[in-house]
Amino acid sequence: MATYSSFEQLNFYRSMQLTITLPDILPDEISRVIKKVKEIFSQEGIAAEITPEPLSTDAWDSLNFDEIAVDTGRVDFAENHDHYLYGIAKRS
Repeated sequence: MATYSSFEQLNFYRSMQLTITLPDILPDEISRVIKKVKEIFSQEGIAAEITPEPLSTDAWDSLNFDEIAVDTGRVDFAENHDHYLYGIAKRS
């Protein structure tokens, strides 16, 4: 069993991390859970920093289309994409 000085114990506990995985619940319910966790930590004299993590780690969910969009200069591309991609007659 390792022993720590009070300074080492303090540093050990400062770097401690607790992860709580919540089920799919509404934002109001999440706020209530976070508030309750803060209250419990406060009652125990534990300083807490709560940092939400992104809901998904799927790269497609964090894709920013504005960063990768290409301006084709064609104002009717959405309507006539078949024409520009496959040579089919325009709709308009």
